[in-house]
Amino acid sequence: MSAYEGRIMSVTPSVLRIETGIGIVSILSNTSCLQPFSLTVSAIRPFTETDLHEGQLLHIEDEKIMFEDSELVYDVSQATDIELSVDVMKSLFLPLDLSLRLRHLIRVIDNGSGVHPLSALADGGRMDSVCETVFSNLPKLHKAVYEQDVELCREAGALLAGYGNGTTPDSDDLLEGYFAGYSALSMALGRSRERVLSITRAIAQGAAEQTNDISGALLLQAGEGLVSEDLFGLLQSLFSDAPYRSIAADASRVANSSAPSGVNVLTGVWLAVTNQYIPARNAQ
Repeated sequence: MSAYEGRIMSVTPSVLRIETGIGIVSILSNTSCLQPFSLTVSAIRPFTETDLHEGQLLHIEDEKIMFEDSELVYDVSQATDIELSVDVMKSLFLPLDLSLRLRHLIRVIDNGSGVHPLSALADGGRMDSVCETVFSNLPKLHKAVYEQDVELCREAGALLAGYGNGTTPDSDDLLEGYFAGYSALSMALGRSRERVLSITRAIAQGAAEQTNDISGALLLQAGEGLVSEDLFGLLQSLFSDAPYRSIAADASRVANSSAPSGVNVLTGVWLAVTNQYIPARNAQ
């Protein structure tokens, strides 16, 4: 729609994070799963083997992304736009077998136990020190969301952010899943979308202040109801009459995604649904 200047924030073999006037944009290499504010490209070489580097300036104009001091140009004029907002999930409903559908989610989470220690919050596995800290702070989040206390939500978000390793710490991934699960559940129950957004935005704002810049920006996007393409599919399967095998397949795709940590995201979804919908929680 317009021209933007930006700079590269980080370079990994498969992900470029770019800071622009409209927020952080991610360029993803050789992947079929879109993330919020991202585009996917077919790259011959990993980004780390090109002449792109942190701090490099770039220009976005006329449906092209051009990098300073580089001949590399990405032409997105033929790209297909895909909506990744919970707002477009108009057909969600609360299935009578929700507790059974959640069991298929737990099975996928359980398969990631040991590799992703926050999975213990859902499957009852052994907790490490990070998981224990997150566990001790979760009741405040559950209470704040259930009571729709915006200020308490902001405080709870700040208490839970930044735990774990990586560009997006484990607890931040969990919060993104929590936003998605709570938002989808609320859509299925017919709750006010603006009220739900006020809750997720407050949590995201508090959390973003306690983590790194990249993860903070991704949390703010998630707080707006934006989800990855794989997570979008899972939420639609979970809150519908889709066959159980679809839930398992969609959950596995989320779990196997590398950015952010998929099992932590699934754990967040499970925690939100089982703690914000009382009948589902009692059925566990």
